[in-house]
Amino acid sequence: MKKYDPLLIFILILSIYVLFSNQRITTSMDVDVLRYASNWIETGSLGSEQKLSAGVAYSPETGLFYAMEGLGIIAPLAFFVKASNILSSDSNFIMYIFNQFFAALAVMYLFLIFRLFLSAKKSFFYTALFALATPLFVHSKYLLPEPVTLLCISMSFYYLLKFRRHKIPVYMFFSGLSSGYTLLTRPDAPIFAALFSLLAVYTVYKISGKDIIKSSVFYVTGFLIFAALFAFTNYNRYGSILESGYTLDRNEVKESLEKSLPETYRKFESAARLVEREDPADENYKDALRYYNRFQSQQKFLEETNKVLSEYGDKNTAFYTNGSLNFINGIYLILFSPNRSIFYLSPFMIILLIPLWRYFRRFRTEFILTGSIIAGYIALYALRAPLSYAGSAAWGVRYLLPVYPVFFLSVIFYERSEFSRKTAVRRTFYVLCVFSALFQLTGSGVNYQSVQMPLEYKAKQVHGTSDMTWAHESRKSMMTDFSSSLLINNIRIMTGNMTPEQKAYGVEGGPNDWFFLQVLKGRGRLVDGKETGSFKALLFLLLISASGSAYLLYRSTASENK
Repeated sequence: MKKYDPLLIFILILSIYVLFSNQRITTSMDVDVLRYASNWIETGSLGSEQKLSAGVAYSPETGLFYAMEGLGIIAPLAFFVKASNILSSDSNFIMYIFNQFFAALAVMYLFLIFRLFLSAKKSFFYTALFALATPLFVHSKYLLPEPVTLLCISMSFYYLLKFRRHKIPVYMFFSGLSSGYTLLTRPDAPIFAALFSLLAVYTVYKISGKDIIKSSVFYVTGFLIFAALFAFTNYNRYGSILESGYTLDRNEVKESLEKSLPETYRKFESAARLVEREDPADENYKDALRYYNRFQSQQKFLEETNKVLSEYGDKNTAFYTNGSLNFINGIYLILFSPNRSIFYLSPFMIILLIPLWRYFRRFRTEFILTGSIIAGYIALYALRAPLSYAGSAAWGVRYLLPVYPVFFLSVIFYERSEFSRKTAVRRTFYVLCVFSALFQLTGSGVNYQSVQMPLEYKAKQVHGTSDMTWAHESRKSMMTDFSSSLLINNIRIMTGNMTPEQKAYGVEGGPNDWFFLQVLKGRGRLVDGKETGSFKALLFLLLISASGSAYLLYRSTASENK
């Protein structure tokens, strides 16, 4: 492998992701993480007295609100926010490439995995396939937490496989460090961390021989560094080393809020009585405003908690408990439904999995543990179907994005199988690859709100706005109905063949969500009312970076084949 090939892969994919980005914040989760990262920069605290956004937890231990995402997301995002404020405060461009940066890094590590087993040419092909023919291409547009977890999982497997090949214990340290960091990112990460640790221990047992203790200690040491930080931050926030905000007892939250509200309001009244006029420079006025905002946040969260208690009970499991049929439906929605399922949006992946059974007897334990990681994630989110199986309203099964690299390990066995050498199989595979890439291109071309908002508009006409029925029904339609599929609706919008609701809502036809197209047209959400000269310069640099890195990678491949 040429020395600079991984860096060139990173530059190429990052440039493509930025070119096809939308530079926008789209979901409540984006706002949650961003606001709490900004709050951490301003106050030095991970918590806030105010409920800054929607996806938050209230801690009875500290009386503060916290973002549901972990320190592993908040910390790197805070760095990007700070850098953006310093270097591009007028456009926040640097902040918006947060996801694209980590997604491109994850792609680079997958390339490094492929190079352990495949030629440069095949490694480049499968790396591009992962980057451009899976939902990662579309998800990289949005300010979401999954690519950070995806990067850590890719790194965990890379260093484990590198250890398997070279038997150098320090690689186990980096593998443990990477898997331990996942605990700081998403609440589903313990599924990966636990099962991957079993896989790591088994690999050490199988490979190390007399160095088994040394290699195991290296892995455990790396893992415990971030596991200890995970426990420490949880304890500081919630008084428990395992509580990350998702399993809080709602009755405890309610009792704490009911106890805190009168005291918060008393402090507001005490400060407010000293204020004769609204003078922002007056410290008493500032204190009064602070306690008033805190009171409003606590009161609003108490109302939301009471509503959830009446509907779902006191255990914050975040699961819909509609029985086994609902779970089976969730499996179908995740894997095969004609809306946003794994094999619908990336159909080539079906062929990659077919040859695996031939290798099962040889790698039985590895297959069981690796497959259990994927099965664990699928089972978790099948329990949340239908409304949350896809992860908000983003493209594909967003919550499963971090385990896509685990799926892609099947490439190694596919390339080594006799099955892949059949002409009919190869042709079918390449056709499905083209369709998969076109699907992702379609997904990137339209802001998903162009589909979501007209559905909400239609639901409000049918159900009215007296309660939240319209929101429930529109989201359910978007998640499960083929007629509401993002893929189908994106094609309608791009071709101008829109539904009556989309026309009534004023959706713009054609591709309306590509950064490079907005700059070339000189109009769009990003460039309206601004000088486009700097954006055109940036576009030129991105095109040069993409074409230059692609050319150098081509030269690298050509020289290896000589």
